[in-house]
Amino acid sequence: MQLEFLGHAGFIVAHGKIHVACDPWLSPSGAYHASWFQFPCNHHLGERDYRDLSAVVITNARQDHLDAAFLSRKLSPDTPIVVPRYASRHLWNAVRQACANPITEVKPGAEHAFGEGLRLVFTTDDTPDSQCAAATFRTREAVLINMNRLRLKPKQRDVLKVRTGGRIDALLIQCAAPDWNPLRCRHSDERIASLSMVKRVEKLEYAYQTLDQMPPRVGFPFAGPPALLEDALFRYNDDCGGKGLVPDQKRACDWLQQRGYQRRIEIPLPGDRVNLISGEFTPDQAIRREFSFGQRDAYLTAYAGRMRPAIAAHLDGLPRPTEDLFEPFRTYVQRLAESNEPVRNDLKLEIRFLVDGPHGGDFLVRFDAGECTVERTDDRPAPCTLSLDAVWLNQIVHHNLPWDDFLLSLRFSVEQDPEADDDHLAAWLKLADLRNVSEPAPTQ
Repeated sequence: MQLEFLGHAGFIVAHGKIHVACDPWLSPSGAYHASWFQFPCNHHLGERDYRDLSAVVITNARQDHLDAAFLSRKLSPDTPIVVPRYASRHLWNAVRQACANPITEVKPGAEHAFGEGLRLVFTTDDTPDSQCAAATFRTREAVLINMNRLRLKPKQRDVLKVRTGGRIDALLIQCAAPDWNPLRCRHSDERIASLSMVKRVEKLEYAYQTLDQMPPRVGFPFAGPPALLEDALFRYNDDCGGKGLVPDQKRACDWLQQRGYQRRIEIPLPGDRVNLISGEFTPDQAIRREFSFGQRDAYLTAYAGRMRPAIAAHLDGLPRPTEDLFEPFRTYVQRLAESNEPVRNDLKLEIRFLVDGPHGGDFLVRFDAGECTVERTDDRPAPCTLSLDAVWLNQIVHHNLPWDDFLLSLRFSVEQDPEADDDHLAAWLKLADLRNVSEPAPTQ
């Protein structure tokens, strides 16, 4: 089994004539309305011909895993897309929206064969509204586990160890991801630093425990962080002297080794290859002539400069609201309430939406015992205040921008009491998550 890294969370597994891509994200337009970009840049790999792929595996619907441009433009029309079967149809629908290729859903724990001895098993979180999966690829000679961001329970870990016969040749594990909480919360600098450090260590410690309890021949700190290249977001690339929320792959590797992990770790870059049978790691020399972690800040500054015109063009091309957004927003909230009755009836929240820019406003949403009200407010305080530009609320109410995608873009701020018992924003996200709405299964 051969493994080629495509950057971020993407790779290609090759076994004989079978070539399977997993979560390729190669689009030069980035993700989340050009707020996230691949780090380091892998756009050159998107220029290849991928029509000979045997299949593409998509583990989740996040845009840094599901690259709609790649699926729609780079594949043969008969290349199958293989996805985990989740309780919701959200991932299936996202793939179908991106391309017309055949979709194969695989039940978690079931084995899917690609031919010539390459098999795949998904392991998923058992939380109903979760859509995250680890992907285990295996042949008779080698085993690769891509953990993604899944947190394995002890029983799941034991099942995987039994299934693989205790052999893991490569384990890919995510060690960093931007999180709007605390980055976009209006806390003091000290609290943001404290929360960032807690989340950083928690994620790295989980990576250490997983590598220690499921020891592979080679461990790979993997899948991030992305580069945030828009001028307004660029500061979030700063690792704050090793105390930031999103350590890069080198920082993660250093932490794991300082924590005491003594087995082999490699830091994969786009184009790197590894032979999982011999363990031979072949670094791509071309990218290393352009990139090094020691010159990270200069690299990011130059990268942002190259992408600035494309980011500006994307943002300038977004439709602006042409009417007051209050009535469309009220209609949108009422539609959420009507279509998500089980969540609505148990909901208690009060959020002020402070919408900046032309046709914006100051809106208050309140849910209590199934009753929903949306009204204008004039600088009235609320337990939770979310500030955003009118262009983004316009995208949400008219162009179906999901709230979880919007929050990952980090283009907002939120203020709520961190010590309060009620998390109003979490309640809102549960209501606005369309995965919680029952959908009929589409006919394939």
